[in-house]
Amino acid sequence: MQKKFLVLGLVLFFSFNSIYAENLSIFGSIQNGTTGGKGKADSIRMLALQGAMLPLAEIGPQDGQFRFPKMELPEGAPILLQIQYQGVNYNKMIPPTTQFRTSPQEVVVYESGGKRNQVSVKSLMQVMREKKGLRVFKLFLLDNSSKPPRSFFEKGNEIEYYVPENATEVFSQIQQPGSKMAIPLSTVPGNSGGKILDRALLPGVSELQVSYLVAGNESIIEEMLLVESESGKFPVFVKPKEMELKTNGTIGIQKLTKDVPPGLSAYVMDSVPFGTKVNLEFIGGKPVPSLANTKNPEILNGSILTTWDLSLFGVIGFLGLLFTLSFLFVYKNSKKGAI
Repeated sequence: MQKKFLVLGLVLFFSFNSIYAENLSIFGSIQNGTTGGKGKADSIRMLALQGAMLPLAEIGPQDGQFRFPKMELPEGAPILLQIQYQGVNYNKMIPPTTQFRTSPQEVVVYESGGKRNQVSVKSLMQVMREKKGLRVFKLFLLDNSSKPPRSFFEKGNEIEYYVPENATEVFSQIQQPGSKMAIPLSTVPGNSGGKILDRALLPGVSELQVSYLVAGNESIIEEMLLVESESGKFPVFVKPKEMELKTNGTIGIQKLTKDVPPGLSAYVMDSVPFGTKVNLEFIGGKPVPSLANTKNPEILNGSILTTWDLSLFGVIGFLGLLFTLSFLFVYKNSKKGAI
């Protein structure tokens, strides 16, 4: 009997130590990307990413440098630092290895005060016919080119995108420049009939990703082009490729035949003013297997775009028909930081 308790004790001991084996102090420096000098933080939280976010510690105002008290850190779980400065959250993820955890962490923060006219937008959309209905994926590339670089968030003048009233399974998230982790967003109603991006936009190119389902046998999706209108021509991919897209006749639309990814059809709508309403009618096509069997779409490596049929290399040729080469360069670079 004593031997059994001894074995059980050893198992529990090694199991516990395999989960909390590292006793370390996370430390680093803060830089101000607007001034080029040392930066400050109003507070810094440290969390473990173990299925959910597990709070580990929090420290108050910091100036230039920061250091957490030495503590046991979970093995095999990434550590997330959440730095708050001037009401803006900055995220820094630390991989679950001793090498990264014992290295100094460099964090860049920015002064607030960026202007809306310094943010440019490129958008695209994909619509898939499933047995449950029409599933929509939207991607917005938001380029904050403020000089000197500043974060942008202006109450009452937020970036606003559209989600139909009859949409279900609505999900949105944003991946900030240089971040390896996308941040889920709440869908807060805006002043123009859409949903607002209720988070500061950092300098550089951020990816706003939105998905939703228009359930049932509906063949028409009501859209109101809000931030989508800032892209100029608006590309729409459809699957299956036999499915056709028509508008209500007031918006010009063209079907493209070259450089379209396999298995898809591609259309481009003419530029329209902000707030223009349009009915998109999807005709024909057999339902394809659902890519989202749960409430939220599958998220891999911080991106819901893994559920798209649009690989980066598949759409670059198509986007070249619509956007400038400089935009393509930004688009490619924005993907390099993803893990």
